[in-house]
Formats: sequence, C-alpha cells, structure tokens
Amino acid sequence: MKMFNRSVALMIAFLPASIALAQDNCKVITSSAQVHQCAEMTRKTADVSLNDSYKRLLGRFEFQQKHDPDQGKVFMAMAKDAQRAWIKLRDSTCPLEATNTEPGVAAHTTTINNCIARMSVERAAYLDGIAPDGEGGVIDPNKISKAGAQRYGDVVVRYVTTFGSPCLNVQLLAPDGGWRVMSTAEFCSFDDKSFWDGYSDAGFENHAFAADGLHVTLSLSELRGNGEERRECVIPIQGGDIKNMKCAEP
Repeated sequence: MKMFNRSVALMIAFLPASIALAQDNCKVITSSAQVHQCAEMTRKTADVSLNDSYKRLLGRFEFQQKHDPDQGKVFMAMAKDAQRAWIKLRDSTCPLEATNTEPGVAAHTTTINNCIARMSVERAAYLDGIAPDGEGGVIDPNKISKAGAQRYGDVVVRYVTTFGSPCLNVQLLAPDGGWRVMSTAEFCSFDDKSFWDGYSDAGFENHAFAADGLHVTLSLSELRGNGEERRECVIPIQGGDIKNMKCAEP
C-alpha cells in the first residue's frame, strides 16, 4: 500500500501544473481502490498533454516552413512516423515494469498506467523542445519599438516591432505555460519581395486588434516607383493560428 502511495505521489509531483490541478482528489490516498483510480486518471491526463505537445510540434513545422510547404510536409511526416514508433515502444516497454505482479489484477494495471503516464510526460517535454521558435521567439526588450497584445480564446497574440527592422513579428503565447512563445510568424515581405532589398522603404503602422485578427497599415515604396503606396492589411487569427497576411488593393 505504501509503495503505491509513493508512486502516485511522485507521478503527480512531476506532472505539469494543469495536470496536477486535475488530480485534486488524488492528493490524499486512503485506499487501494483510490490508488488504481488515480493512476488511470494520471495516465489519461498525461495522454492529453502528450497529444497537445505533438499537435503543437506539427503546427510549428507547418508554420516555420510556410515558404517551403513541401519541406514542411516532410518534417510532419517524420514526426508522425517517429510518434507512432515511440508509442509502440512505450506500450511494449511498460508491461516490463509490471512483471512482478499477476496479469489481470489491479496492481498490474496500475503499474502499467504509472509507467505510461511517466513516459508520456517525458515525451511531451521532449516534443516541446523540437523546432523551437529560435531567435524569432525571443526578442531583446531593449530593441522593441512597438508592441501590443490581445487574448483570443485560450491563447494570447502579441505583435512586436524592433528598431532598425521593417519586419513585424506576431506571436502566439500560452498564458497557462508561463507566457511561453508557442509560435512566431515574421512578416518581412510583400508580393514575394523582401522588405530589405525589394523595396526602397517598407514598414507597418496603425496596429489594431479586432475580432478577426491584427489590422495594420503597410507602407511601401518601390525601388523605382512613384512614391509611397499604402495598403490596409489584416493578419487573421483563427482557431489559435496566425494566418497569412491579406491586403486590400490600393
């Protein structure tokens, strides 16, 4: 009994805060039946966390490779194959931890559930570290020239511009994860021309959040044009995703 209590307590301690909160009724273990129920709950909640991390990884691949969709599909296929192989490994490995208990009894199932939960939490943390947003996700506060944020459902969207750069960074933040940057979209071009060398001048202004996304005014000066051209644009925020910028004709 004491061994099971300690196992469940350790499992809850190492789960993310959102998972641990769901285990309130498992903080004090008073019976063997409760041990088995809590182990099953822990496994199910860890599975949810793992699935969320996996989906976010696929989203990062799609987002970061939006200029090369074929490469993005290759990365996502790699992730899917790796995840299927890992699940097979997890599900074939965890029964090894239960070889000292009789199959079919509650203790056997509980041991496997604890193992699956532990490995799933570790895997979720591993997936969260793949294809990070990199330098685009961490911006030096001393270089920020303008910034703003707005909540959309379960995420917060932030825009950031920096001194010396015509680009606009739009980020998805996780308010329940220490405001961790989940993904970043950098807007540095228009009509397939870079702001850096495709125009004599380019930049964003009049940033304003609305229900459909971030509205901005894009100012452009062609290299051999007749002065400045301004376009009203929107960066749609849909379902927790940052979509491609859409601009109205001048």
